Amino acid sequence: MSVQGIIFIDLLGIGFILLILNLVRTKRLHIAYATIWFLAVGGLMVMVSIPSLLAFLPRMMGAIYPASAVSLLAFVFIFLVLIFFSMQLTAISARQVAIIQALALRELLERDDEDRD
Repeated sequence: MSVQGIIFIDLLGIGFILLILNLVRTKRLHIAYATIWFLAVGGLMVMVSIPSLLAFLPRMMGAIYPASAVSLLAFVFIFLVLIFFSMQLTAISARQVAIIQALALRELLERDDEDRD
């Protein structure tokens, strides 16, 4: 990769890090999600900034071009993030069901108390 490409990607990475920090600061992004994004951006910046690592990656994966190896890693990362989000949605859904059931029981008990009076 050219020096201009490395500088451009590193500047984009710094921009993403600043964006993530701002989202955490304004409480629009939870720190657990920010950690995932910090690791992803940092890993990409390190991988692109060290040419020997970028050359080693395709050989290790059996790819011909570095871009195809990076694309595969990006696909794996997106897949893992989607699994993580699915787990979070499942947990939220289970909590929602528990809350709805508790409210329904509370309403039923209040109706029973009103009927007794």
